[in-house]
Amino acid sequence: MERYSRQIMLPQIGPAGQARLSGASALVVGAGGLGAALLYCLAGAGVGRIGIIDGDIVSESNLNRQFLFTAADLGREKALAAAERLRALNPEIQYEPQCLRVTEQNAPALVAGWDIAILAVDSIGARLAVNRACCKAGTPLLCGGVEGFSGLIQIVEPGVTPCLECLYSNAAQETAEVASLGAAVAVVSSLLADAALLLLLGLPNPLKNDLLCIDCESLAFERAEITRRKDCAACSR
Repeated sequence: MERYSRQIMLPQIGPAGQARLSGASALVVGAGGLGAALLYCLAGAGVGRIGIIDGDIVSESNLNRQFLFTAADLGREKALAAAERLRALNPEIQYEPQCLRVTEQNAPALVAGWDIAILAVDSIGARLAVNRACCKAGTPLLCGGVEGFSGLIQIVEPGVTPCLECLYSNAAQETAEVASLGAAVAVVSSLLADAALLLLLGLPNPLKNDLLCIDCESLAFERAEITRRKDCAACSR
């Protein structure tokens, strides 16, 4: 347990919590900017089984914020390169990379069998597809997003909290490229990982019905309450 000795000192973890993390599983959709620090944190904490889904390849414009990759990875599939880098960090963990894009059709099968799912992907269509699959399966879902200096985090507990569709079901299905600062992306990514570890440890949802709004330019954090829609096609069934 020497690898995890510093976090085992935390009363919220201890030996029992560490054993719980070792037996836990997390599916991460997106191995880009948000996925980078997030995946490092999950692997470093000893989450026993980590799924990595990404259908993209590493490009030079990724390297300012996607810290899983180096120039030597240019042209490689992100999911495979990420799994290789994480395995070098912590070889005790089971990594399951999949080089594909999430769709409405494959999302239910991809989500099945995981303790939590974490969205670290830009595509609104992919987010909503995973959200619907998680609501149907009863799988807790965490979602992060960054644009410029601003970031958002939402935690969805199916049947309890508002889901992603409650928040932006009318948003455009495809997201254009946005400005991204590596430091701001890493802040949101790390907070997303922290929230995921809290849930895997069986601790209470720290956000409940709130959306966490992060401003990395002013270093300000705010919460905005979300209302669960009674007519939501994803979570009201």
